[in-house]
Amino acid sequence: MRDIPLPEESFVVIRLSDAERLNVPYLLAMIDDSFVSRPDTIVVPGTRMEYAMQLILTPMIRDLVDESRKARS
Repeated sequence: MRDIPLPEESFVVIRLSDAERLNVPYLLAMIDDSFVSRPDTIVVPGTRMEYAMQLILTPMIRDLVDESRKARS
């Protein structure tokens, strides 16, 4: 018996603090076997956690970098 479940045995619950800003239908289409449990919550299989983080965080990081560049100009 293992103490920590494998990614295949897990789900990741992602609460979106700004769900209106994200394209939730797009995220659901891109992440296999994901679903919405509440209007601001997406559930993804543990094996898809890294991909989900990439899809959600990459646009946010790009926005931060763009804002930083604009502030320096």
